[in-house]
Amino acid sequence: MALPPNPGRRAAVVALAGLALGAPTAIQAQQGLNWSQLSPDEQRILSPLRDDWPNIEPARREKWVGIARRYDSLTPQQRERLQVRMRQWASLSAEERAQVRERYKQLKEMPPEKREEIKRKWREYDSLTEEEKDTLRQAHPANKP
Repeated sequence: MALPPNPGRRAAVVALAGLALGAPTAIQAQQGLNWSQLSPDEQRILSPLRDDWPNIEPARREKWVGIARRYDSLTPQQRERLQVRMRQWASLSAEERAQVRERYKQLKEMPPEKREEIKRKWREYDSLTEEEKDTLRQAHPANKP
C-alpha cells in the first residue's frame, strides 16, 4: 500500500540522503569547514593556520580556503609572501589581530590621498637596510612598523 504524499517526510528523506552523501548540515555550515574537511593540498598550504583553525570564524575560514584554491595560480614570490604572512598572522595574539583588523578598517576609510601617503612612507621604510630600520626603531620605540 502506497503512503500518501507528505512534504515533511520528503524533506526528511532529502536531508538524510544529504547526510549520507556527506553534504554539510546547517550546523556545519555555521561552524565552517573543519581542518579534516580540507584537502591535503589545502592543509599543506594553510598549515601555518592549523593550530588556530578551530578559533577562526567560518567566514574567514572560507576566505582562507579560497586563497588556498588559488594558490597554484600565484607566482613563486606571491606564494612565499603568502606563507610568510600566514606565519606572521598565526604568531599574533587575539588582541593583536583585533588591532590589525581595526587599523585595516581605518586605512580603508581614509581618503585616497592619505592612503597613498602612508603607502609611500611604507615603501620608503621597506627600502631601508635592516641597520637603518633598527636605528629608526630605537629612535621611536613606541612606533611598531
